[in-house]
Amino acid sequence: MAERTVPRTATAGEAPAAKEGRRRRVPAPLLALLAATALLGLAWALLTPAMQAPDENAHTGYVQSLGEDLMLPGDPARPLFSTEQSAAAAASNADQTAAIEETRPEWDRGEYERWRAQDLALPHAQRVDGGGPNPAAANPPLYYVFAGAAWRAASSGDFYDRLLAARLVSVLFLLLTVVAVWLLAGEVVGRRRVLQLAAAAVAGLAPMMTFLSGSVTPDSLLFALWSLFLWLGVRSLKRGMSVRDGLALFAVAGLACVVKSTSYALLPAAFGVLAVALWRRRAKGSRSSLAVAGAAVAGLLLTAGAWYAIARGISRPAAPQLTAATSAPSQTGLNLRYLGSYVWQFYLPRLPFQQDFFPTTTGPRFYEVWIKGAWGAFGWLEVKFPSPVYALLAAVTAVVSAMAAARLWITRRSCDLAVGAFLALVTVSLLAGLHWSEFRISVNGFNQGRYLLPLVGIAGLAVAQAIRLLPARRQAWGAAVVVAGLFALQLFSLELVAERFYA
Repeated sequence: MAERTVPRTATAGEAPAAKEGRRRRVPAPLLALLAATALLGLAWALLTPAMQAPDENAHTGYVQSLGEDLMLPGDPARPLFSTEQSAAAAASNADQTAAIEETRPEWDRGEYERWRAQDLALPHAQRVDGGGPNPAAANPPLYYVFAGAAWRAASSGDFYDRLLAARLVSVLFLLLTVVAVWLLAGEVVGRRRVLQLAAAAVAGLAPMMTFLSGSVTPDSLLFALWSLFLWLGVRSLKRGMSVRDGLALFAVAGLACVVKSTSYALLPAAFGVLAVALWRRRAKGSRSSLAVAGAAVAGLLLTAGAWYAIARGISRPAAPQLTAATSAPSQTGLNLRYLGSYVWQFYLPRLPFQQDFFPTTTGPRFYEVWIKGAWGAFGWLEVKFPSPVYALLAAVTAVVSAMAAARLWITRRSCDLAVGAFLALVTVSLLAGLHWSEFRISVNGFNQGRYLLPLVGIAGLAVAQAIRLLPARRQAWGAAVVVAGLFALQLFSLELVAERFYA
């Protein structure tokens, strides 16, 4: 799965400063991809009407509460949203438009001018009178701190100016995701720019990535931190974990836990990497191993541990979503047979003796949720491609997966099994957590395709491995097909959203 990278040797007579400058220069393909990603992210941020992305109204309320008043939401004695946000939603018809295809936002220019004059005249008290039992209040605050800072920086503008500023923070996190996937691919396939470009393009050009990252959502930071975690984990396995690597890997895992409780799924893989690293360092003595282990523990304590201490100090649950998934009574209790039946039916046809967990689903559950949802479901997930497009995308997914598997089988003797086990453990841990949460909390209604997008780095690696199956002279063409295909899908997606909200 992974190859050794050979460092470039210095040319005789080359000045150290020149060598250092060349080593640090950002590759031109990465710069071009970042520019394209930024433009597409900006396009989505401008095109998607306010609060017409999944849970964006709740996330916006959280951002405003933190950005305006430095207060976390969740106070049952306060209104759900501020007076300002409620008035903005009413003026734009946002609540009536969400998930209802027949309804359109309000686009009358006169109505906008009247609302804007009223908004700019609102006293500060009506910007900060929200902070009630917001559905997003269960999320840890890290993403909202960054978005809240942008919100506060744009305080001289109206409500929608500030919302756009928060959306642009999400776009910046998407650029970080692209860089992280580029680095991840570099660790696995070496400095092969064509393959790195193809892998990173999956993160930067896939429509759901840019759509979500053009809205107010903690998912944008989640994608970036998971991708960084994958890179650091593979790097530690391939190069050996230094004290700095151990600190960085566990700090990133901890930061991800302070974005969304989903990220606790990273901890088994993090400790797995640490165990492998300590085993491989055993010849260097116990002092060296203790330093690495101490750095790893410090990274986790300084991030997730710090949030736990803060949450306890303000009498706030640190990970209520995780607690709900582990303690909420399900309709079937803890019966493992029912759990197995549920997972079976998610991926395979129901057997005659099994309870029907998905009676309203017309097709395979994984296809309806994972395939359709991860490839494209915009707005509040009501804006979708025509059915034949999903069938084509499912076929592309299957072909790429088969090609990547074939490449790994051919090179199985030279693959780094530890890297493969690490990537597999991250994937299985996320899926296990998502399925357990759905089974315990809300069968046939919890999981969404976008919940798989933290694995975008692994998807990018699969694309790179599939291209490696091609002859060397054809690999550039393979990458070109990936980039062009994703860009075409972007244009199609933007057209669908424009028709939904503006036609």
